Amino acid sequence: MSPDRFGPKKEVDLWEDIGRLWCCVNNEKLLEDLIKMVVEPPIIPADESHNIRLNDWIGREPVSRKLYPDFIKENAMTWRKAWSNVLGKNAVIRTNDSYDTMVTHLGYKPVGVQWEVRDGLAEAITTDKDLIKASQERLSQVEIIPDARLTKGQLAHLDLARAITTEVAKYDGVAGVYAAIIPPASDRVRTAGMYAKETKTVYISANQLSGARTTVDTLVHELAHHQSQAEDLTEAHSAAMTSVAASVVQATAKGKFDSLLKEVAWYA
Repeated sequence: MSPDRFGPKKEVDLWEDIGRLWCCVNNEKLLEDLIKMVVEPPIIPADESHNIRLNDWIGREPVSRKLYPDFIKENAMTWRKAWSNVLGKNAVIRTNDSYDTMVTHLGYKPVGVQWEVRDGLAEAITTDKDLIKASQERLSQVEIIPDARLTKGQLAHLDLARAITTEVAKYDGVAGVYAAIIPPASDRVRTAGMYAKETKTVYISANQLSGARTTVDTLVHELAHHQSQAEDLTEAHSAAMTSVAASVVQATAKGKFDSLLKEVAWYA
């Protein structure tokens, strides 16, 4: 290649030009090939796997003055179809592997991509950050169910949960345990319970209160969040669940909940 005044002067310029071309592609099959090249590890190893750029740094289209990644946003439906065809409908872009456990818990699969294309792809494809933010916004809509609206069985199981919390977490400052209508954390999973860090409050879905076993299982899970301040299914959270469950067993063996256990049904 012999660079002229308008052409690439160095190799990185060439890859930016190639990135500009890809930003404007709206062919599903071609985009499938691109995605196969830029995921990590690549499905189709190629020079594009390490060198192509799809980000704001590649500049603006000279006529419209739009940033090149804006073309990806305009053709987002086609890019999403290509992504789903290659990786499945539950794949999201990984921006940080520390989110992997939460993403999996929400029913999705994190997929790494070459970092120079990540921001561009994110104009059309959901990222792990997008998924978690949407989940938090959903869960913020939790609605407490007053005790008076619970059935006799649900209230008996909630009373047991509260007694367990008072006994097991009495030094840890749990603010309260409530029955609640909890929105699904994502479109792929329902939410049995929730712990709000800001208010130190445990919420248990009314469905879980139909039996003492599901009530206690949910409570242990949420108290472990309180104890560990860790996300779902991390090592710290798992260790805390083991600790909380052991404390519940010990307290039960000492007869702490005998009067309440007479009123409960272990299975719905």
